[in-house]
Amino acid sequence: MSYRIAEVAELVGVPATTLRYYEDIGLIAQPARGGNGYRSYDDADLARLRFITATKNLGIPLTDVAELAKAYDVEDCSTVAHQVVEMVARRLAETQTRIGELVALAAQLQTVSARLADAPTSGPCGDGCPCATAAPAPLADRRTFVPLTRGPVVAEPGAHVIACSLDAGSVPDRVADWQALVARAVSREPITGGVALQFVASPELVAELARLAAAEQDCCTFFTFTLTMTTGQVRLEVQAPDSAADVVAAMFGTAA
Repeated sequence: MSYRIAEVAELVGVPATTLRYYEDIGLIAQPARGGNGYRSYDDADLARLRFITATKNLGIPLTDVAELAKAYDVEDCSTVAHQVVEMVARRLAETQTRIGELVALAAQLQTVSARLADAPTSGPCGDGCPCATAAPAPLADRRTFVPLTRGPVVAEPGAHVIACSLDAGSVPDRVADWQALVARAVSREPITGGVALQFVASPELVAELARLAAAEQDCCTFFTFTLTMTTGQVRLEVQAPDSAADVVAAMFGTAA
């Protein structure tokens, strides 16, 4: 069966301009052309383009995708799959490094925000004002790695595993849920191993705090949540091992 470029673009899920770009850089060969001069693709072209698109969507660089495409043309499936696994492993390591860096940066930004909130309301800026001194030292190599895995995580006896079993696609929504809830806190204070948030109590708020805390503890077992209700108030304590301090600060803020 033959396909026009617009049909292939729709079936593969990329713009026609991307297909032309792949031709320009030699990632795919120039397709045959019909008597009317239009590009004509066959089922083999379509299958190859689907493979290229799938590997590209994993974040694998085009140079590596080109190597995989060459293997796809001549190697058996198990050999190609092994190469993809190796590239995915490298991509995963790079992604976890970036997550660690972003978590550490988010924790520092939380600290800076808290310090700047105490800035005086009058007077000029100077050497000692929070605007100039709130920022901490440059990021050191103290990244917190939070592997995202559904498999069992084995720790040394007595050690804490800083890991999350939530699938990567659900992480942004979970973080957004926590940020929306944390923004409703009326006060916060440091506690051993974490932070305590105070809220004005309501049935809806208590239910949401309990739901999120239970969901978070289910996928991130290194967290400890304590929910205390008194007349008109509810207190949420979030604690974690010292090695996860950056994660606590990034998700729940700091009391500094």
